[in-house]
Amino acid sequence: MNKEILVFDRSPVSRLVSCAAVFASAALIFNYIARSANDIDVLSLGFFIVLFLGTVAAAVQQYGDHIYLSEDGVMYENRLLSLFGRRGRWMRWEEIVEVRELRKNVLVLLSSDGRRMLIDAILGYAIARHEVLRRAPQAVLSGTLAAEDR
Repeated sequence: MNKEILVFDRSPVSRLVSCAAVFASAALIFNYIARSANDIDVLSLGFFIVLFLGTVAAAVQQYGDHIYLSEDGVMYENRLLSLFGRRGRWMRWEEIVEVRELRKNVLVLLSSDGRRMLIDAILGYAIARHEVLRRAPQAVLSGTLAAEDR
């Protein structure tokens, strides 16, 4: 049995923004060191270093995000988090009770057991949106979705 799985990654724009944030935070560190070479405050430098490490972590997470759609359901997984034991969990199509769209570019899937899944900022959002609406016909549509979107 051949089960096709569609894989969606973050869009290039969101990845570029996260890389730009890394470079900008590194520039803040170098600028602070250059301007305060004789009077470096450890607390301020520590703040800039924490900011830089946070933007690096966010960029790495952006590059690891994947959303999988199959005949059975949908799953969000991050490769970085899976290294630390946080594997993705499938949300079966039958479990989805509501599909909410926010601002025409973010889908929120709500399951019968209370789980939520966010589908946003991915390359191929329109395809993912179409597949979710097609495969979860029992779900209530809310937000900017209407019945004719099915």
